[in-house]
Amino acid sequence: MNVDSLIEETLLSGRSGSPMNRKERDRQLRKSDILQAAERVFALKGYHNAAMQDIAREAQYATGTVYLYFKDKEMLYFSLLEEKIRNLTATLKENTAQVADAEEKLRIFVQESLNSFEKNQDFFRIFFSERTKGQILKEGKISKSSVMLQHKEFVEELINIGQKQKVIRNDFSAKQIADIFGSIFMTVIFDWLKEGPKNRKLNAMADFILDIFLSGAGKKR
Repeated sequence: MNVDSLIEETLLSGRSGSPMNRKERDRQLRKSDILQAAERVFALKGYHNAAMQDIAREAQYATGTVYLYFKDKEMLYFSLLEEKIRNLTATLKENTAQVADAEEKLRIFVQESLNSFEKNQDFFRIFFSERTKGQILKEGKISKSSVMLQHKEFVEELINIGQKQKVIRNDFSAKQIADIFGSIFMTVIFDWLKEGPKNRKLNAMADFILDIFLSGAGKKR
């Protein structure tokens, strides 16, 4: 949770008749400070070389204070990952809701997702690179996260709309096609992160991803 989203949440809770008290505001602000510090430390040192003491120092809190909010480094990293996916899903839902055409919804999904990965490339480069050395997080923890499940459900909804509009073939389930779509998408991102962003912008790959996907999953003519 960043400071801007925290302020917005506080204002909304106040309008709904349940204002956040000062103690809770302070708690959320400290948590936000720690998350932001952790992201900077992870980007600088990598996951395995970063220590909770480093994060506490960067956040300008005592190490014990950091442990009050996050029991260990894995929980801290996982919270960061969830926050980024949560924000991305919210942006995607908002932007795709403005159009009715299924193919255009998919185009927006791809473009906005690539923009998010490029904007947060330092964080996601750690996630991808460290997974090749030894997983940061257990796969089950990621797949069972409510934030990740909501994101997957949203992708399946987009595929379902494409099937109803006869843009996407319907001889496979929306879940199966969504999994294939995700595999294409993540392969492109993984290769880009591995090569480094020197040669091309990640969002320049949007048309390529959509073309490859629809060439195989598009409605047969």
